[in-house]
Amino acid sequence: MAIGSWTPEKEKDTLSIDNQWLQQCIALSRSEQLELLPAPFSEKEQQTYSAFMRFSAEQWQSAVADFSNDDLIDLIRFFTRAEKLISGWDAGKESPAIWINKVLRKRGEKLSRDMLLWIRANTDNRFIPNGGL
Repeated sequence: MAIGSWTPEKEKDTLSIDNQWLQQCIALSRSEQLELLPAPFSEKEQQTYSAFMRFSAEQWQSAVADFSNDDLIDLIRFFTRAEKLISGWDAGKESPAIWINKVLRKRGEKLSRDMLLWIRANTDNRFIPNGGL
């Protein structure tokens, strides 16, 4: 059993969501390599990126504002699987997948029925994709 890491709040304040990392996440999703997680990331990267899993809605919405809708769907897929497959990345009602879905909804886009079914089949997080009700 692996033990997750903890990032102090003041250290979180110095971190920002890396655009290149998000591009890597999108590429993993598009190339159907999500089941390889956590292998594409080193232990250090897994620990560093785990802090992003609990960033605020505002931080996530700002980080993905310039991404296309297709990119956002790929990110939702990535975070849905990453939360389950990478130790210490569980985020519950603070999941990036939720915040990214909210960006899509603000754009007037809804997840397809197939995507909703895929999410249900690929996560234990009952809050994805819409958050707490």
